[in-house]
Amino acid sequence: MRFRLPVVLLALVVAQVFLCGCLSGEPQDPYTYFRYELSIWTATPIENVTLLVPIPTRGDQPVIGPEQISGELYTDPGNLRKHPSDPSTLPEHYDFAIVPVDGQYYLRLTTPYMNPAEPIGVRYSNRTSLGDKLRPEVVPQLIDTRHPFGNESLFAPKQNLTLIASSSGTPNERGYYNPEGYRYSYTIPVYARYENGTQVSISSEIEGSNRWLEGFDFAGQNRYSDAYSLTITDDPQGWMPAEGEVTAGQGGYREWQLNFSTTSGSEE
Repeated sequence: MRFRLPVVLLALVVAQVFLCGCLSGEPQDPYTYFRYELSIWTATPIENVTLLVPIPTRGDQPVIGPEQISGELYTDPGNLRKHPSDPSTLPEHYDFAIVPVDGQYYLRLTTPYMNPAEPIGVRYSNRTSLGDKLRPEVVPQLIDTRHPFGNESLFAPKQNLTLIASSSGTPNERGYYNPEGYRYSYTIPVYARYENGTQVSISSEIEGSNRWLEGFDFAGQNRYSDAYSLTITDDPQGWMPAEGEVTAGQGGYREWQLNFSTTSGSEE
């Protein structure tokens, strides 16, 4: 019995420390998360294919969050979003390269032919842990989800960028919550040249989010996203506009992040 008392006391101390952390409401285990997807498929076989599709960039570099990207990203089997019955790798006759075009970076896909049974489905993500607690030095490492223009990875070059919806959010005990965010429409140039096509679809999206835990069961996050899509009919002969949309400032924001996000912008 004499030996059980210290053990019980130690367990109570550990439990108290754990409960204090959980009940304090302070953010725990913060991390950033980026997700990038690209999908290209054709309804019928096409030949002599050349495509130039926008990729995520920040400043003058092709990057997804903290990671610089190259053509190898699109052929890595670990990044291929395929159905279980599909091959685990892309056909060898698909050639990918990231190339500069008029000061912007594009993914260039060339292939002598492309079949409906060999679609391109790429899904890449990276997660960066910022430690076990939210410390002051961690805050500048967060993604600026409220003001991604000029600060985060986005598709470029955007044209006709227009604010189409905005919401200031609702204040709450944690800061404020904005389920809709701010939405912008735009167009973006895509190049396509091939033969014998009836319908080809190209779509891509990038998302960046900050995530953390509070208390026992509350998972907080805020995010931005950028997506575009284009459906082509018949045989294209060059550049054409894809429709896109950016969503910024979506989710929950605590005071510590509101104080950090001092940069603003509405166009690239």
